[in-house]
Amino acid sequence: MTTPFQRGLGSWTQYRSMFDLSESDEVDLHFGPRDRSVSYDQVMRDLICLVEDKLRDAQQRGRPYVMFIHGSSTSRRGRRTARSQVRGFMRSKAATPLIERKHCIQHYTVFVAKLRPMPDATAAPVLLGDPANSSPRPDQ
Repeated sequence: MTTPFQRGLGSWTQYRSMFDLSESDEVDLHFGPRDRSVSYDQVMRDLICLVEDKLRDAQQRGRPYVMFIHGSSTSRRGRRTARSQVRGFMRSKAATPLIERKHCIQHYTVFVAKLRPMPDATAAPVLLGDPANSSPRPDQ
């Protein structure tokens, strides 16, 4: 299976200076011991929500990159990890309006997401068929 992302090599810390990341551009997904009263499935769903929220927040702040520090643990068949959840979300349709996949970096221990710029909300939509948006024909 091919990936739409660039492959990252070397130390993941290189991306801090490479992309001029601030502390708020880094999301460390190592939360320590989890609350056992919350199911693992719920924790993984919450993680996906967190990833999407962090991408939206950074996009609204005009930041170009977000780095998710997910660690190197891999999932076995039928198991999920923060790493597999982050990568899965980045491949999903929900991520499409948020990231530019061809500029994202999939590293062994981190994922660097290149954000799409916020759509310009101040630009008025052009309405087709609106006389104000049409130019006179040369024969008139």
